[in-house]
Amino acid sequence: MGDPHSRSEPKPTLQDRIEYLFIRAVGFLMAVLPRSFALGFARSLGIFAYDVLRIRRRVTLENLARAFPQKSPLERRRIGRAAFINLAIVGMEMLRASRLTREKVLSLVQVDEESESLYHRLMKESKGVVFISGHYSTWEFLGARIAATGYPTLIIVQDQRNPLVNKELMRARKRLELLLAGRGQAVRNVLRTLREGGTVALLADQDAGPKSGLFIDFFGEPASTYQGPAAFAIRSGAPLLACWIHREGLSYRAGYERLDEDALAGLPVDADEEVRVWRLTEAYVRWLEERIRMDPDQYLWLHRRWKSRPERETE
Repeated sequence: MGDPHSRSEPKPTLQDRIEYLFIRAVGFLMAVLPRSFALGFARSLGIFAYDVLRIRRRVTLENLARAFPQKSPLERRRIGRAAFINLAIVGMEMLRASRLTREKVLSLVQVDEESESLYHRLMKESKGVVFISGHYSTWEFLGARIAATGYPTLIIVQDQRNPLVNKELMRARKRLELLLAGRGQAVRNVLRTLREGGTVALLADQDAGPKSGLFIDFFGEPASTYQGPAAFAIRSGAPLLACWIHREGLSYRAGYERLDEDALAGLPVDADEEVRVWRLTEAYVRWLEERIRMDPDQYLWLHRRWKSRPERETE
């Protein structure tokens, strides 16, 4: 399987090294302190980022105005601050990932019995499973929890700007027993993993660009959506499972839901692949929106989700 580090990497700059040393120092401190203290510190950091630094705060509030026009500006600001806090907690959890073991992951992220049973039953069919999710709560723990079940689990990774931080993040993911593939190796490695009866876990809720994405309504407005997860499931014959994680105090609750059976029900067996991909992708977007509405505080509202516009609008 391809290694995302196999290609040449940019030489770290002085700024990169300073950032890396700072992150390592904070990571070491947070790893040795009690988890409740570390997450409390992350909460304060998130509030500081929202109220003082204000990086991407305007984007966050614009997204919330699109998604929840019926909510008051005060309520949208509260959700925005909570989203910054959630992102700080995600970062803190990854800084502490060096202390995680398979047993700790299983204990930290509780999966309901029905979801666990569904996953094991599908894996016995030797077709593999495509998991699809979004940037919600500590999304990195979803892949870790799936991998901790014992099946090979592949994720697609995107390089970070700082090469030293990027290497550290890759090491953290590997410690969580995840298999990694860069975007340029995605199609080949995903299909190979599924053919071998493994699992692929993908995030598909960010802007897919004006040409390659499918424009599907997300909170009532067209958003360019990656069609890769649906296409992988259809081409390999693997089931498509939506996976969900939610932070509850110091632990997490997660679950899985199969999407392909209902989404493709009623279609003829020889239906065009484009139609089936659209139906599956639409089912995923609808599923994700429903879960975000249950608790929008833990979603990544900082991303410009509606950046790309359909051709009919740009014309």
